[in-house]
Amino acid sequence: MKIIIAGAGQIGVSLAKYLRAENNDIVLIDKDKDNLGNLSEQLDIQTVEGSSAYPAILEKAGADHADIFLAVTGSDETNIVACSVARSVFNIQKRIARISSTEYLSQRYKSFLQSQEINAVLSPEIETANRIIQTLSVSGSVDMINLGEGLVKLIGLKCKKSATILGHKIDEIQRMGSENDVRILAVKRRHTLIDLNDAVIRLGDEIYFVVPTEKSEHILNLFGYDVALPKYMLILGGGKVGFQLAKALETDTVTHEVTLIEQKEERAHFLAEKLQNTLVINGDGLDETLVDELNFGTYKIAIATTQADESNILLSLLAKRNGIERTCALIHNPLYTELLTGLGIDTTIDPNAVLVSSILQHIRKGRVKNDYFIQSGIGEVLEIEALATSKITKHPLGKIKIPKGIVIGGIIRRNLFLTPDKDLIVQDKDVVILFVERGKVHEAEKLFTVGFSFF
Repeated sequence: MKIIIAGAGQIGVSLAKYLRAENNDIVLIDKDKDNLGNLSEQLDIQTVEGSSAYPAILEKAGADHADIFLAVTGSDETNIVACSVARSVFNIQKRIARISSTEYLSQRYKSFLQSQEINAVLSPEIETANRIIQTLSVSGSVDMINLGEGLVKLIGLKCKKSATILGHKIDEIQRMGSENDVRILAVKRRHTLIDLNDAVIRLGDEIYFVVPTEKSEHILNLFGYDVALPKYMLILGGGKVGFQLAKALETDTVTHEVTLIEQKEERAHFLAEKLQNTLVINGDGLDETLVDELNFGTYKIAIATTQADESNILLSLLAKRNGIERTCALIHNPLYTELLTGLGIDTTIDPNAVLVSSILQHIRKGRVKNDYFIQSGIGEVLEIEALATSKITKHPLGKIKIPKGIVIGGIIRRNLFLTPDKDLIVQDKDVVILFVERGKVHEAEKLFTVGFSFF
């Protein structure tokens, strides 16, 4: 599979690294030679210097033979034109564009983007705001997303001192939660995945599991976490993500009391005009006087959404020190995430990882119903519909050789969630939930049918 990626920023490089691990032919384009650096040797990919909006540059990148074009530069206009050229000149069948401007994303201009023949338009800010809202119900969750149209939850948590699972093996934990159909998919310790067969849970381990939504609260208590949807929220930073988050909370079915602090006066006036039920304050979230005036301790959660990781860290720590129970910070640099453990920041969201997840979901095809990229980059969680001809339907699961790096998390059959066991036979039209370790997607592909492609 040949994939051209326009833009060698953090998102473009993350996509190139991840998709190359699946043995795809990757070409990365950027007009800045410094951005490309020695990525060609590091990632074993081809790099092309130049503007991806120019037909000659796309031709040099091999667009005549490309299957997928991903336009993720920092310029909306470049991404739009590049997708149009990719389709009209080179007939690349799948084209995805990163678009950030609210002008382009307005419903009024939807037809314009459609006229440019872009298959999917993804906004990093909207996708990130939606991900923040998904994680709000559980303090400290590393990852959380609904699967099976809300029937099941995928949850990632750091193991705390209060967890009753400390010192237990995976099979013991699953027996503890057997009445609630919990299934552990992966355990990450520091930077690596550990073998589920021998794993003994330690403090600080990241545990990823699936559980039916109606039974998730009991399991979360077992892991030492409480479930409570916060009402009083403080958004620190009124940039694009903060704005989209406030907008989403205003339209949420649950009533929220939201205050947004924005340092720039002109931006604060813009936010006050656009937001109907959000209190907008022009000020600095690090100003102790403002902190005292607002009485930070009355808020349940503070979400730092500025563009600077360092500011988000300081804002979150200040919020915690002033009595706010829960904090969430946008962190673009994954190195910070590891260093922040135990400092008082409950949840971190990586906008780059969120967008990578959304892009992967759009480029997978066939019977893939959902594709979730785990923020830490250890792998993906897929929902795949089985066929009567699939290899996975031929025998009970206990007799099917599941490749290393792949864990079956459960089966959804006619709105029922079934935990996998050795005697369970996957049926036609069952949706199988899989954790797939990084670089193992094509191994998972073989379980479903010969020649079936996720792309």
